[in-house]
Amino acid sequence: MTTAPLLPTAARPHAHHAVRIGDVLFGGGSVPVIAGPCAVEPEYAAQVPAIAAAGASVLRGCVHKPRTRPDTFQGLGVDGYPLLDAARAATGLPVLSEPLEVADVERLGRHCDAFLIGARSMQNTPLLREVGRSLHPVVLKRGLSATYDEWLGAAEYVLAGGNDQLILCERGIRTFETATRNTLDVAAIPVLRERTGLPVIVDPSHAAGQRAWVAPLAMAAVAAGADGLIVECHPDPTASWSDAAQAISPEQLRSIVDATEFLSAATRPSLLGSLSDCRESIDRVDAAIARLLEHRAALVGAAQAHKGARPTRDAEREVRIARRVAARAPRLGEAGAEAVMQAIIESCLAASSEPALAS
Repeated sequence: MTTAPLLPTAARPHAHHAVRIGDVLFGGGSVPVIAGPCAVEPEYAAQVPAIAAAGASVLRGCVHKPRTRPDTFQGLGVDGYPLLDAARAATGLPVLSEPLEVADVERLGRHCDAFLIGARSMQNTPLLREVGRSLHPVVLKRGLSATYDEWLGAAEYVLAGGNDQLILCERGIRTFETATRNTLDVAAIPVLRERTGLPVIVDPSHAAGQRAWVAPLAMAAVAAGADGLIVECHPDPTASWSDAAQAISPEQLRSIVDATEFLSAATRPSLLGSLSDCRESIDRVDAAIARLLEHRAALVGAAQAHKGARPTRDAEREVRIARRVAARAPRLGEAGAEAVMQAIIESCLAASSEPALAS
């Protein structure tokens, strides 16, 4: 029987490997966001449309929950499987769900698009072998105190089963610091991408433990090169049945997705291997430009309000703006920069609520 090659050592260079969950690519040019409640609740199918509308690319849909104490909510179990089907039908998005036992893999696999191996299951070798024999992509979280080598050893169990659709997930590790729930190891992102070529995503929710800190940790992860995020999101975060303190709202998720799109377009290398690669990279840059244009239009409106009822147009400032852009974008040249900035200035002015005068 032919199996997938095991992870390369540091001495054996390798190509970067991309993995799809449904139609969503991890390890490509974009940084997809997996989002949903920590645990599937009875109203899950009604909750996820708002999460999808906020920009989630994949839904988090865990019906089996390994909890620290037995008196806490353990998930809906098999009763939650139909809710996963309903969520996929309602949003058109793929679903990521967590098996806890070998028997879960076959029955849960009919209702989800990818498996999540949680931190507590990282060394459950029978489970790793079973998802390795499956056809579903696997997201493998780092154990609570696992070293890189221990984490990669778990990954080899999946790969040895023949399944190379594997994504690694850094979710914070246990250290002496107790202010956050866990300590996010940002260094894992470049180190593991270099050592394995596998996509590396980050769970800022379990690292933070508090919703106010989720967005900053998410941005740090994207800046470090993360191939995706997995975030706990609930329409009413304080009412979440599990991990309410770290759950964010769809509005907060939208902010993270917007910032992620901009930051990834600004910092990640463009794909240039083919025409479709070029177009994908252009689309990412255009999305970032659109966010900035929206922000600029709002700032112009605010500046107009500060100027009062009879603002004046500052031609010298407009020239300086064009020169600054030309210096940062030499491919455009001075004439191109001036044309672009004049169009932007006029459009922002037209969008402002004050009379159309430049800011």
